[in-house]
Amino acid sequence: MTESHGDFLFPAELQGWAKGEHANAIRKYSMDQLKQDVREMLKSREIDSGIWVFGYGSLMWNPDVRHSETEPGLLQGYHRRLCLRSTVYRGTPEQPGVVMGLAPGGNCPGRLFFIPKKHFFPDLLLLWDREMFAGTYLPKWVSVERNPHPIEALTFVANQNHEHYLPPVNLEEIALLVSKAKGQRGSNMDYLKNTVSILHQLDLRDAVLERILTLAMMRYSRHPTQ
Repeated sequence: MTESHGDFLFPAELQGWAKGEHANAIRKYSMDQLKQDVREMLKSREIDSGIWVFGYGSLMWNPDVRHSETEPGLLQGYHRRLCLRSTVYRGTPEQPGVVMGLAPGGNCPGRLFFIPKKHFFPDLLLLWDREMFAGTYLPKWVSVERNPHPIEALTFVANQNHEHYLPPVNLEEIALLVSKAKGQRGSNMDYLKNTVSILHQLDLRDAVLERILTLAMMRYSRHPTQ
């Protein structure tokens, strides 16, 4: 069964990415609100056959949306950073992890995905719930450099006003969180390993992430059960 919102159709019943009592407790948006947000986002642009999405963290290796094209891209004005506490996907309230966000300044190489219009639902709505349910990210249309010319894409930047936002701290502190945390989507260590790995596959390097991963692995090897 579907329900109509303007020119777009939504599944009437849809299970979101985040599940469980704690996820529901920190959820900032109902599914109805998310549906409305997606509809407004799509109506804010002239959309012909689909949209591009820019991924810079787990979206690069686990987009979990049906897409017809993927390309490397470079976003100016933001950089990738482990700057958001995770108490659902990669951690718990008792042992929070830390996940990627886009923070102002510098640039960020990443991966572009083209989502055809025929796959907007439920894929785009599930993506919106995945990134937006707790309010830690803000959706933003950005210009991403790619060959032969820039493309407009949707991405999700870190919400610096959210209580889970972390200002720049010592890399060892971040590595400690990464080495210990595990959430609904797996360990924080695997999250970071997968991100560094996909960057290498794209012939990209992130020296800061690689340093954090090295520190986290050293910490884990010394205290694997803590």
